[in-house]
Amino acid sequence: MAIKSHPVNVAYLVVGLIFLGIAGSWALHAADVVDAGDTRWMVPAVLLVAGVAGLAAATARSLSRNRGDRTSATDTYDTYGDPYNTYDSNDTTTIERDDR
Repeated sequence: MAIKSHPVNVAYLVVGLIFLGIAGSWALHAADVVDAGDTRWMVPAVLLVAGVAGLAAATARSLSRNRGDRTSATDTYDTYGDPYNTYDSNDTTTIERDDR
């Protein structure tokens, strides 16, 4: 049984990591694990880590998108049909008008 996964939303990932990093630095400061001088480098470090994670996720997403279906251009292009025709001859949907 194959497990389906959804694509990673890079913006949500980066914002979530920034939120967790800022909350974590606040928690460390509130618990007196780090002092005020240490928090000056923690916020830029959080931004740097979130940015690197965002770049890695975006790169992985683009690589997996490019690795998908590898068909040639001649396989996907119908030279004899109308590429803008959206009419489906097998569509049996009936639209009825409600006369009132």
